[in-house]
Amino acid sequence: MNVVVLGLQWGDEGKGKAIDYMAGGFDVVVRFQGGHNAGHTIYHKGQKVIVHLLPSGVFTPGTVSVIAHGVVVNPLQLVKEIQDLEGLGIDVSSLVLSTAAPLILPFHQQLDIVFENSRYLKIGTTKRGIGPAYEDLTGRRAVFVRDLFDRDRFYQKIKPLNDYYNHLIDVYGGERLDIDGFVEEYTAAGESLRPHAENTAYLLNRFRSEGKKILFEGAQGALLDITLGTYPYVTSSHPTIGGVFSGTGLSIKAVDKVVGISKAYATRVGGGPFPSELSDAIGDRLREKGNEFGATTGRARRVGWLDLVALKYAIMVNGVDEIFLTKLDVLDGFETLEVVTRYRSHGRISDTFDPSFDFLDGVETVTRSLPGWQEATGNIRSFDGLPDPARDYIHFIEDYVGVPCRFVSVGSGREQTILR
Repeated sequence: MNVVVLGLQWGDEGKGKAIDYMAGGFDVVVRFQGGHNAGHTIYHKGQKVIVHLLPSGVFTPGTVSVIAHGVVVNPLQLVKEIQDLEGLGIDVSSLVLSTAAPLILPFHQQLDIVFENSRYLKIGTTKRGIGPAYEDLTGRRAVFVRDLFDRDRFYQKIKPLNDYYNHLIDVYGGERLDIDGFVEEYTAAGESLRPHAENTAYLLNRFRSEGKKILFEGAQGALLDITLGTYPYVTSSHPTIGGVFSGTGLSIKAVDKVVGISKAYATRVGGGPFPSELSDAIGDRLREKGNEFGATTGRARRVGWLDLVALKYAIMVNGVDEIFLTKLDVLDGFETLEVVTRYRSHGRISDTFDPSFDFLDGVETVTRSLPGWQEATGNIRSFDGLPDPARDYIHFIEDYVGVPCRFVSVGSGREQTILR
């Protein structure tokens, strides 16, 4: 089977752990969208490692890791990640990078900063140039990985872009960029990456025809999708099922199963509506127990109860077959748990998730109280071994969304995963 792993919330659901746990059963792991605004945390031999661009499959020996053309790539960041992992003794020689992946360049990062700082409505961007790089792709101005391999061509393509964006940066009072300050560094990174570069659309289709098992790794989460998410508080790509096909060059026939990742509660980083958010002592307790601080930004995440209305929507638009439920252990010790089952808006009750800001900003949540459990779950390795209230909590989720929780994570370690 070829399997897609997607986040079902606002990112940070634990996709890195899920991919690391599942990757051993696959020949190929593919990143298909996003950039180094994503941060997937892996515990490798007891050591915490965070990757931003590299597929999480690099930690599984014998697995081919592919960065497909739907990913926007900062070449300096990618070279650094490769070097860091090699320093840990991890073999990254099987990495394949699409020659058609768009580049994130210094002016993209500078634009991201000045635009975010000047917005009347703060989006909460990571300011790493992801949005502007995707804007260049849509605007037919993008520069690609393949352009790094010819210094003259690279210079000729970025010179007019750099001049154009310097005018915009001037308007917003930002710092102008001198093209001569980064051309050599970027083309040197290109030389380091050249051995990994290939046309990944053909490669992935060949892998499929050979019967290789492929695992597709999404970044961010479904509720941050540029068209299906809580616009305008979204990312600039499609971390939903459609992004798999536009980001790899494979057809819909290449996917056999969709696994959605969800925390046992909810978190969000940056601005945007968050109906179940907790701004009280319970929220602080969840944040501290769950270590809810961004792997990429270090920012404290907003936290809240599990929103089943939003979760069911994400499952619907992605055709999710199974759930990988993470961080169940964070709920250990709570006497009562709340889950959102409906919304109240303008006096009307609804179980429909409308991702628009105008709707979500004004809703009140209707919750269902469920009993918590006092036992620690981190050392439990079977579903039947979980406390009765924990099993009831999972059953309630399954009954509401209509999809089974096949995987239940009770800790950060690969072994702290219950397979049902």
